[in-house]
Amino acid sequence: MEYGLYNISDENVHTLVAQDSGAGRLASINICNAHASVGAKVRLFLSDGTNDTSIIENVVIPSGVSLFLDEALSFNTSVLALKIQIEDAAGGSTVDTNIIIK
Repeated sequence: MEYGLYNISDENVHTLVAQDSGAGRLASINICNAHASVGAKVRLFLSDGTNDTSIIENVVIPSGVSLFLDEALSFNTSVLALKIQIEDAAGGSTVDTNIIIK
């Protein structure tokens, strides 16, 4: 079952799984850097609205490469949301990123 397909091309924080969504049991997350030449610096984290705890922090995904996570992804959505922030690893342009959550 697909939880979500996302295309992100800015440096804003995006909510992948909202708090109180009931979708806290995830099988996998695939993060693909679709940019032709720029690395993507990724922060994937859980947030209770006040505090954030990183699952991964400052991980650089080279252009054309995917990062597949399939361990320790379950969490209590009654108190936590899953969020992501993606930046250009070189500090310049935005990075086109595709995300699949199952």
